[in-house]
Amino acid sequence: MTRPGDVRIWTRSFTERTSFAALPRAVTGGGSIAAGDVDGDGQDEIIVGAGPGAQPYVNIFETDGTKIRAFLAYPWSFQGGVHVAVGDLNGDGRDEIVTSPGPGMAPIVRIFDARGVRVLKEDAFAYAETFQGGVHVAVGDLNGDGRDEIVTSPGPSGGPHIRVWDGTMSNLSQDFFAFDASMRDGTSVALVRTPQGMAILAAPESWTDPVVRRFYAERPGVIAKEFRAFDPSARNGLTLAAFDMDHDGFDEIATARNGGDWPEVRIFDIFGTRVGVYLVHDPTYRGALSMASVGIGQERGLAIIPQAPVVSGPTSSERQIVVDISEQRLTAYEHGRVARTFYVSTGTYKYPTPLGSTEVLKKIPLMDYRWSYGANHPDNYFLPDVKWNLSVFPHIYIHTAYWHNNFGYRMSHGCINMRLKDAEWIYHFSDVGTPVEVRP
Repeated sequence: MTRPGDVRIWTRSFTERTSFAALPRAVTGGGSIAAGDVDGDGQDEIIVGAGPGAQPYVNIFETDGTKIRAFLAYPWSFQGGVHVAVGDLNGDGRDEIVTSPGPGMAPIVRIFDARGVRVLKEDAFAYAETFQGGVHVAVGDLNGDGRDEIVTSPGPSGGPHIRVWDGTMSNLSQDFFAFDASMRDGTSVALVRTPQGMAILAAPESWTDPVVRRFYAERPGVIAKEFRAFDPSARNGLTLAAFDMDHDGFDEIATARNGGDWPEVRIFDIFGTRVGVYLVHDPTYRGALSMASVGIGQERGLAIIPQAPVVSGPTSSERQIVVDISEQRLTAYEHGRVARTFYVSTGTYKYPTPLGSTEVLKKIPLMDYRWSYGANHPDNYFLPDVKWNLSVFPHIYIHTAYWHNNFGYRMSHGCINMRLKDAEWIYHFSDVGTPVEVRP
């Protein structure tokens, strides 16, 4: 059984070499993984950043799972996840640890040594300080000068803006857009060694056609090769890693869907020819994977840890509303990603909210609600001037409720009650025809 905090290391022939628990059992958001020689002993260590829902710790392990230390990369109150990458940024023979936050925080990139001590004392922003969609990082020597560079890409809601930095987080003016500038589905990034030198890999992190693009490092934005890693109907995005599978000194490209299907890793050469397909976790697992090449003695393996997927909801339409009766929660999905989630009050057991799949039938900004069960019946009601009404079943609406504040509990006669500001948001989020699913 796959646990979100388990690291598995696979050999080049995809025989499992070892596994260990890198994160506590209580952690459900998985993690991010990287590998490199951070202590200068000539052997790689494995670096794991905690995923969403956990405090932002970075953990350092020997390849046998022995824990060396852990440190906080960001304030303990942040629980959006930590992305990690490893590389020698100053040419001293020891790798540094580069971190970036998941969604919910300014795009601050930090650099640490093996002790968890910050190398740069000032925070560096990879993108506008107001952007909170998360940042991905990759590290490698792009120009062959013996010092690694840092490559960043935005998470969902940011454009596919690839940026290149030196080890002091000074921008090297090699920025480019990996896909159409209007794309807002997040961009996975990795670096790969080719016979012509290092190259930058980019792929959509969610929703968009699962295409991998390889860019020349010395010619920013120029595509060297493009190929589709999975069927175009897959809308769950990709994660990427470089992995020298055939031990020729150059990398192959490891790809995995970003959740929603089998935990399958597909390996391609740099020209996009598929050279292997491997099932690397419990077949019932439907989350994402974070992958990193790791040296174990004279061999190289692929270290993999479960990772919280960006796409966690329906992918049959661009926008969808899901109401969960048991949790008394409404979740709005856009491109399969959680756009917003709110507590609601659905129908009581006496007057339950209908279950099933439907859609927004009509939108009415202001309504009066009146219902009579008979003369002097205690359940009769008249509720005038109710704002932000979405019809989802005959006589059943999503709407604001100004007459109570018990959201999270069953309260209504079948409608789905929301706070005023929440109901206004979902009203403007929706169009007539937006799919709605009410689950028990």
